[in-house]
Amino acid sequence: MKNEEIVARLNDLHLQIFPLEDLAAHVQANKTQSVKDGDQDQAKQLWIYQTIIEIHQLYRNAFTLLKEKSYYKGWCQLERVEIAFHNLKRHFSFDKKKYFLWTIEKAVRNLQIIFPYKMFGSMEIVKKKVTCTVCNQQISIRNPCAHIVGEIYNGEMCGRYVIEADILAISLVENPGNKYSVMFLKDEKTGEQTDNYNYDILDYLFNELNITSPYEFWDLEVSQREIQLEDYGKIGRNDPCSCNSGTKFKNCCLRKVGDKYPHYEFILVNPSDKNLFINSLYKTIH
Repeated sequence: MKNEEIVARLNDLHLQIFPLEDLAAHVQANKTQSVKDGDQDQAKQLWIYQTIIEIHQLYRNAFTLLKEKSYYKGWCQLERVEIAFHNLKRHFSFDKKKYFLWTIEKAVRNLQIIFPYKMFGSMEIVKKKVTCTVCNQQISIRNPCAHIVGEIYNGEMCGRYVIEADILAISLVENPGNKYSVMFLKDEKTGEQTDNYNYDILDYLFNELNITSPYEFWDLEVSQREIQLEDYGKIGRNDPCSCNSGTKFKNCCLRKVGDKYPHYEFILVNPSDKNLFINSLYKTIH
């Protein structure tokens, strides 16, 4: 496949009319030939095409996993998309129309916002043995190699393998470098990991708003609102609380009046079989 045909297909990725694996195979074949010919510029351009395809594949995977309620696996795919975008932006700029990348990046950011994961584990480590992904040389401050992290050599991005390391400490953080490290509880009896997070907002997006295509554009607005007494309707202080806690209203949700809560508005700009839709998730998260 000629490079011009590859570019044409990249422009049609959002139509989902051909297997991504087939396109990726053609790009890899062309890149291998460019490396053999010593054409580093062409090999780098084909790496860019590969990364664009990878972003689409990872995002599609994440979308499918979230619809299937495989939340953590979907989260990890979103993290991989974010990393791929970080690598791509060093070598390629795009606008709102280029290969649907802007739409994907915005969707990934919005999905990460509505996930319930807020605290993560973060390790402090000492790297004892590090090698270059290009030349496999063991490197250190006094013994570096000639390759620069993040640059493209023979159609591959240079990085570092950490072969040996000591863990000094683990901290709980809100903005980690590694978003895979979500904190989960373990069942005291079985020792198995349990997932006690509330995914109602994600379910609302996929089930109630019925987002059916990974390329359907939607947006998110988040604001802080205050719980009002009027939100509970006509309920007396001594009536059973409407949250079904089994206690009186005055001893339960009445105490929350005045508290702040995040207010989510989903905006579907080009909905399929739907009208423009804006909705608050107050009842879901309250």
